[in-house]
Amino acid sequence: MKKTTKRILAGIMSAAVLTSFAACADDSGSGGGVTVPADTTTERTEWTGDNIEVAAAEELDTSIDISGKTLKWMGFNDLNPTNNNPERSTEVALFEDTYGAKIEWMETTHDKRFDDLATSIIGGNPPDIFLYEWRSFPYDVSKGQYQPIDSLVDWDDPMWAEVKDTADIFMMNGEHYVAPFGYRINDYQILMYDRDMVEELGFEDPYELYEKGEWDWDAFLDISKNFQGGDTEKFAITGWWANAFVYTAGDTLITYDGNKFTNNLYSAKIERAQEVIADLCAHSLVKPGWTDPGAAFLDGNLLFYGMGTWAYEAAAESVPDHTIQVVPFPKEPGSDKNYMSKAIHSHMWVKGSDNADVVKAWYNVNRLVFSDAQYTDVTKQKHLANNPHWPEEIYDLVASYNDDDKFIFAYDYGYGLSDNMGDVIMPELYEGKVNDKYESWITAREEYMILVDSEISVYN
Repeated sequence: MKKTTKRILAGIMSAAVLTSFAACADDSGSGGGVTVPADTTTERTEWTGDNIEVAAAEELDTSIDISGKTLKWMGFNDLNPTNNNPERSTEVALFEDTYGAKIEWMETTHDKRFDDLATSIIGGNPPDIFLYEWRSFPYDVSKGQYQPIDSLVDWDDPMWAEVKDTADIFMMNGEHYVAPFGYRINDYQILMYDRDMVEELGFEDPYELYEKGEWDWDAFLDISKNFQGGDTEKFAITGWWANAFVYTAGDTLITYDGNKFTNNLYSAKIERAQEVIADLCAHSLVKPGWTDPGAAFLDGNLLFYGMGTWAYEAAAESVPDHTIQVVPFPKEPGSDKNYMSKAIHSHMWVKGSDNADVVKAWYNVNRLVFSDAQYTDVTKQKHLANNPHWPEEIYDLVASYNDDDKFIFAYDYGYGLSDNMGDVIMPELYEGKVNDKYESWITAREEYMILVDSEISVYN
C-alpha cells in the first residue's frame, strides 16, 4: 500500500457487501440490498482442533503480557469457531496460542450493529474492537465512536511501515484511526466471465487481452457488442459494477487531503467513464434487476458478472464443467494505470475500551498474517479447503491485486460521510444512469450537487 492511495478510493462494505441492482435506460428494474456473508450464525460449536495447523510466530512481540485476558469483539459474525466455520482462522490461532488470550463475541445483527455499538459505549460496556466499514471514517470517528490508534501501532516497525501511507489517508486532526491489516480476499470488485463460453464464441479472452495491456474500455465495448449481436435476450454485464467502472478513470466523487473534503462531481475523468456507461445502456447491454451469483452463468446469456470476489464460489459452483475466470475492470484507453476497488480489512478501537495491550496484540497478529508469507500461505490453504470451487490459480490471481503499484487502491470518501450519503446519494450518483433514474450523468450530478456540498460542509 503506497502513496498512490492518497487520492483514489472505494471500499466495499465491510463483511457485508452492498449490492445495487442493475437496470438500464429502457428497463424499470432497480434497487439495492445487502448480502450478509454465509458464515453469519448464532450457532456455537466446540473447537476440536485445526485441520490446517498454524505454526508459532517468532516475529510477534511476546513481551506483551495478556495471558488470561479477553478481547471483546462486537459483530454480526463470531470470530471464534462456529458450526459453519469449525476451524480457527490463522489470526485467531496465533492470538490464542501466542498470548494465551481469548475472544469474547458481543453478538449483534447486521441491521442493529451501529445502534448496539452506540448503546454499549453510552452504557459503559463497550467492545474493544468493531469492524472497519465505510461509515467508520469520517462519520463514526467524528461522532466519537472510536479512539486514535497511534499509541498501539509502531509505524516504524517494517510490517506497519509498509501500510502507513494507507493509514495516512484515514487521519483526522493529525491522528490515525484505521490500522490497515491488508486487503480482504473476498472483497475485490472484479469482472467474472465464463472462459469456455468466450472461447466457443471465438472471442479473444479478456484476461489474455489484460495480460497484453490491451484490456481497456474500447476492448470491453467491442466484445460486449459482439456478444449481444442484436439479441435483446443477451447482456454484457450485470451485478454491482458502476462505481468500480468509474474508478478506472482515476477519480472519485469525493476526495480528501487529510484536512478538507472536496466535491469532485465536475471531474472530467468521471464524466468520461459515465459516457461509456451511457453507451452500454444505449445499446441495452446492461441486464436489469438482481442476478444471484449462482444464476449468473447458467443460461449463457450474460457475458460479465461484476461483483465482489465473495461471489466467485457460487458462480463457479453453478457451472462446474466450465472455468469462471476473473479479470480487472478495463482501464481507460491510453492509460497505463489500473485502479481497483478493494476493501481494507481492519478493526476499529472502540471509544471507552481500556484494553490497549490486548488490542495492540490483536493488531500485530492480524498485520503479521497479512504480511508474512508463511501465514499468507496458511490463510490461502484454509480458504481453498473451505471454498472448493476456488482454483488455486484464481486465488493467486486475486491475491496479486494486493500490489498497489500495479493495482492502485480506489476509494471514495463519500460513502463514509453519512448514512444518507453512503446508502442513497452515492449509489444514485454512480448508478443513476444504469438504474434508469436519470437521463444522463449530467442530470444526476446537477440534482445532487447542492446536497453533496451540504454533506461535506459538516466536516469542512
